[in-house]
Amino acid sequence: MIKEFIQSLQATDWAWVSGVGVAAMTTLIQKFSKKYKPWSWLASQLGKAMNAEMLDKLDVVEKKVDKLEKKDEVQDEERAKEKALDARRRILSCADECRRHIKHSEEFFNNVLEDISYYKNYCDTHPTFENEKAVIAIGVVENVYKRCVETNDFL
Repeated sequence: MIKEFIQSLQATDWAWVSGVGVAAMTTLIQKFSKKYKPWSWLASQLGKAMNAEMLDKLDVVEKKVDKLEKKDEVQDEERAKEKALDARRRILSCADECRRHIKHSEEFFNNVLEDISYYKNYCDTHPTFENEKAVIAIGVVENVYKRCVETNDFL
């Protein structure tokens, strides 16, 4: 009976039976093998083929994002430097006013002390930044502030 069945199969039937056999064998390999995963590999290859154009576009987008991030970092650094320069200008201006015995409020000094903190921190983290321009002015402001605190001589 099996012999008759096998003899009765045509070429298309053999192809179908062979395909089912290969699919069954591939499924068993996928299930029980730790190293070989044929269905996963096939799905991966199909995914890559179907998404090749999208992956190429994604690469282009990622490169543009990288460029923008680098440009943003440069701009952040420029903004931080400008902020340090502005803080230095305010420190120097306050020191000049203190030398001319112009009185200031405690809030004004608090703002200038924040500028001093920012400026010192920026100088510490940027050793190539010219710091020597405000060292004496910072000392003047801090001394006048201490004196104003001790004598309660704010505006």
